Amino acid sequence: MRLILPLLQDGLSYQSALAIQADWYEDHDLPLAAAALRSQGRIAAGWKHSLALTQEGLVVAWKSLDFQQCAVPDNLRAVAIAAGWKHSLALTNKGQVIAWGDNNYNQCDVPANLRAVAIAAGDCHSLALTTKRKVVAWGEGYHQQHAVPRGLRAVAIAAGWNHSLALTPEGRAVVWGDKGHNQHAVPRGLRAVAIAADGCHCLALTPEGQVVAWGSNGYQQCDVPAGLRAVAIAAGCRHSLALTPEGRVVAWGDDEFHQCRVPDGLQAVAIAAGHNHSLALTQQGEVVAWGRDTKKTPNRQRT
Repeated sequence: MRLILPLLQDGLSYQSALAIQADWYEDHDLPLAAAALRSQGRIAAGWKHSLALTQEGLVVAWKSLDFQQCAVPDNLRAVAIAAGWKHSLALTNKGQVIAWGDNNYNQCDVPANLRAVAIAAGDCHSLALTTKRKVVAWGEGYHQQHAVPRGLRAVAIAAGWNHSLALTPEGRAVVWGDKGHNQHAVPRGLRAVAIAADGCHCLALTPEGQVVAWGSNGYQQCDVPAGLRAVAIAAGCRHSLALTPEGRVVAWGDDEFHQCRVPDGLQAVAIAAGHNHSLALTQQGEVVAWGRDTKKTPNRQRT
């Protein structure tokens, strides 16, 4: 059974491929897998804060306000969200990128006239993907995480602490920035249809639904469970998440704050991994959180 997206080199946009595969899942009686592809970008997790996007396009933020990362701009309507260490990003339906929170490294200084189709937030840097498949980066650059490779064309982007990741139309993963934890060591021959990054490790999803991981593995965040097949992936600081076609959330890596202890019976359509916590979105529009500090606030948020 085909598990994931049509081949990206067929000339489809990433969004079109997601929609086609979602329809295929519906036709083959896998509604949770279909919903997972249609729920891309609806939840995001940062260091100590979380974001969710309602069906009406409202951005909901909760937890830490140390750097105003939860101070959502008034009247904002969005189609996608991303959470960095202490800053937040949103993408409007007109392609405008909105940023708020910590700006010590100019990670919230969105380039003028930028129009994007995707966004990603790293530790102290931000990424956007334009309609022409160009990757634009801004913010902290000590590790060259915003030194986008010349001529790069991409269909998806992801950002870790000090490294950046892009997926080309041919399914090739390209990494730049910090090399200290083998983040650049993309497995030979890897062909992917989705990517994720955080901390010092990277994840990729193959057309067959296999999860591939590389980079820092001090907490076994790259030890993918045997036999796992997924439709979505998320990378936290020292842990990793995957979502199966049946809506089951699988977690591995650092569990110091119980960020890998998935609630019993949970079925999800989207996942996100933060510094020490995890999020899932149910088909009913409920956000479920577990890990550090989630017990101090309601762990289920309606969107």
